[in-house]
Amino acid sequence: MEHQKINRIVGIGIFAVSLITYVITLSPTVVFWDVGEYAAAAYLLQVPHPPGAPFFLLIARVFGMVPFAEDIAVRMHFVSALASALTAMFLYLISVRFMMMWRRKPSTLIDRVMLYGSAAVGALSLTFSKTFWFSAVEAEVYGLSMLFVSAIFWLGMRWYERAGRERSDVYLLLIAYLVGLSVGVHLLAILVLFTVMLLFYFRHYEFSIESFFKFGVVAVLVFSVIYPGVVKWFPSLLDGEWGGNRSIIFTLIPIAAVVGAVYGIYYSIRTNQRVLNVALLSFVLIVLGYSTYTMVIIRANADPPMNQNDPSNLERLVSYLNREQYGTAPLIQRRWSTEPEQVSRFQKYASDVDYFWRYQLNHMYLRYLGWNYIGMEGDWKEAGVDWRRLYGIPFLLGLLGLSYHWRRDKKMAFVATTFFLMMGVVLVVYFNMQEPQPRERDYFYVGSFFVFSMWVGMGVLALTDFVREKITDVAKQNYAVFGVFGLAVGLVPVNMLMKNFHEADRRGNYVAYDYSYNLLQSCEPDAILFTNGDNDTFPLWYLQDVEGIRRDVRVVNLSLLNTNWYIRQLKHNEPHGAKKVPISLTDAMIENIQPLFPYESSTRELPVPDEVIRMYDVQDTAVIHRKAISFRMDHTLQFGNVRGLRVQDVMVYDIVRTFNWQRPIYFAMTVSDDGKIGLRDYLQWDGLAFKLTPKRGASFWSNLNYERMRAQLFTDRDEPVKEPAVGFLWRGLRDSTVYYDDDARRMMVNYRGVFLSLAIYDLNALNQPEKVTEVLDRMEHLIPRRVLPMDYRMKFNVANYYEFAGNKERFIEYTDEVIEELKPLVALGPREEISLDNPYIILLQTYAARDMFDEASALLDKIRTDYATVPGVEEFIRDRRLELDARRAMLGRDTAAPAPRN
Repeated sequence: MEHQKINRIVGIGIFAVSLITYVITLSPTVVFWDVGEYAAAAYLLQVPHPPGAPFFLLIARVFGMVPFAEDIAVRMHFVSALASALTAMFLYLISVRFMMMWRRKPSTLIDRVMLYGSAAVGALSLTFSKTFWFSAVEAEVYGLSMLFVSAIFWLGMRWYERAGRERSDVYLLLIAYLVGLSVGVHLLAILVLFTVMLLFYFRHYEFSIESFFKFGVVAVLVFSVIYPGVVKWFPSLLDGEWGGNRSIIFTLIPIAAVVGAVYGIYYSIRTNQRVLNVALLSFVLIVLGYSTYTMVIIRANADPPMNQNDPSNLERLVSYLNREQYGTAPLIQRRWSTEPEQVSRFQKYASDVDYFWRYQLNHMYLRYLGWNYIGMEGDWKEAGVDWRRLYGIPFLLGLLGLSYHWRRDKKMAFVATTFFLMMGVVLVVYFNMQEPQPRERDYFYVGSFFVFSMWVGMGVLALTDFVREKITDVAKQNYAVFGVFGLAVGLVPVNMLMKNFHEADRRGNYVAYDYSYNLLQSCEPDAILFTNGDNDTFPLWYLQDVEGIRRDVRVVNLSLLNTNWYIRQLKHNEPHGAKKVPISLTDAMIENIQPLFPYESSTRELPVPDEVIRMYDVQDTAVIHRKAISFRMDHTLQFGNVRGLRVQDVMVYDIVRTFNWQRPIYFAMTVSDDGKIGLRDYLQWDGLAFKLTPKRGASFWSNLNYERMRAQLFTDRDEPVKEPAVGFLWRGLRDSTVYYDDDARRMMVNYRGVFLSLAIYDLNALNQPEKVTEVLDRMEHLIPRRVLPMDYRMKFNVANYYEFAGNKERFIEYTDEVIEELKPLVALGPREEISLDNPYIILLQTYAARDMFDEASALLDKIRTDYATVPGVEEFIRDRRLELDARRAMLGRDTAAPAPRN
């Protein structure tokens, strides 16, 4: 069978294996982070966060209209699955082309196994790699972006092989058009231009310092024409403004450029100037591909529910494309943040160079490379690299393949290495990330992993070539090659599939959907709900825009509440017929709002009408007499001696003063205390949110809507309801086969916190200890800890509540688990300061609660040893021994705990 036919069959096989894998493990509905926003934006063709992804949204919208799956989000997830499978196929084809640049066409079975098999191993190492697989099963831009990257790379290789043919320019023109289209998905693909231009250089020129320097200058100029030229400067000039100056001439420049290019194409055809023709056609095709961004300004003028930055005119579109909402980051200065938490982290580093090397390059890039080809320590945030996971075999093969590529074909190795560095190290420099990041950023660098997977395949080829060189007997040689190839298949793609499958498998995971549904159903009709960030906002938008669930609730994101366009929309818009958010600021005041309001912490008052006092049965005489509640509103910003408030704080204060108790106001559980402007004492716990009331709570659990909370937690609901309804969704939480990542597990803390608050209320406020067991058993039934593990601190608290309820059996069960979990932790030695949550202290309290006096006494000795330098440790040990002695005496034990040391 001829080379071309076999190569295509194997490539299609790679595509099929990848697609089947991704479809099997596809997310069953909306997930956390940007997916909910993109899916909602695609469904109604809305405007997501800058710089947008209009072409991705158009494609997702088309797939969302085809009813091959019931859930619309699943239809959109399939875009990523399909694109990622095609990317794996393109990697295989690219790898074969690179390898054949120094090898003859395979004519024997063993040659075919070595060539096609090695390339297949490399491609499948990408298919089953952690980062690539993660993006392939959700409706994010990275899968489709990588399809553009791989397709442009492959077309560049095709052009390189056919550059002498008459119609070879077609490949360059198609590349130009794909580059323009790719900008409407993600900017990653435009970096492939440097690789394509390198291929052009090596195809037409012999390497020399002079020619390569000239090439570098031209390459930078060509790239600049596209970015920032076409992408940023064209819209900015169309707006008629440049450098703070306005003129009609600026508007005419991009128009004249396109018209001039079209005429130049006509002129180049008449005069038979091939290079000029290709250059101008490429420019026009890039602009044409980029024209998908007209959808942004068109849809912004339609004023959809999601209209981020409101890019309804060219001025706002320019701001949108330039991501001005997020500010700018310097390229030279590495440590530049003004965020207090990030500034405090800078103290760990001796210099900007140290910061770049240890955090930005090592921790935020090389660690990710290790995740994919060495193994990941665990699935928690900030997890390190573990060589026991994949044994480092894919990584070592990749390094071998890199070396082998340079040894066999220096020119093409230079091309591949440039691509690898552009997609990795260069992006590290460009992003200039500050510590800490809200989430792991491995998906940024998947382009470099693409190339490294190719080198993994070349590493396999290097081993098989080595075997053939060392073994002269043909029969033995063939057996050895098959053996090496079999081991490579087993130790790379098969092992990666086995090790990564569970964590990549999204089947049965409904946490994002259900948590968001439960949060919306925690709110009364026409409520205003303050949320904190992406994960408690984007899935809610999806439920409202796509599923039509609780559209009466106005979701107010505190992060976006710092922007004037968002405040305007809250004030004036009525998405899906929901009521406007009450805001007293005029439009002029909103437009000129400043990021810092000078302010000193002070006590504020919120008026409460008589009818509201009666409705909530307020008994506080101070509230009744003043007809207002008082609260301390602290400053949230400080620059030197200047203290102030964020825009979001001012707006929250304005909203709660303007709403006049006409509508319920809620804060999601995920909103931190500094986002509640001091109203924490007046927030009544109601499901997964806190409702603002005029009644002050004595403690966090006492201000609780008991009847409503209990009804929500004890009402089973199997399907979502669009209108306000009682009952939460708990789908899949009892299924031990479902994988729950760190984000999902953190949400379980909120769920369990709600149950614990209800149990505490039963115990302390209602004096109903018999119902505590009922509540805690219900929690365990819905969220079993065998499926979703419970932190030892929470286990200790649950055990105590069971004891208060008189349930000795459950108390022993939970404390046994606490002891089993903490004994090895304490054996490792101190890892944190002495505090109430310290494993030593929790274990000591558990021993004491279980009357395990000998164990408690031994642990006190260990505390003395391990924390000998901590001030007050001797007094602490003495007091605990006295308590143990008193407890032992009360129980009538004969022996006494050892006396404290003097």
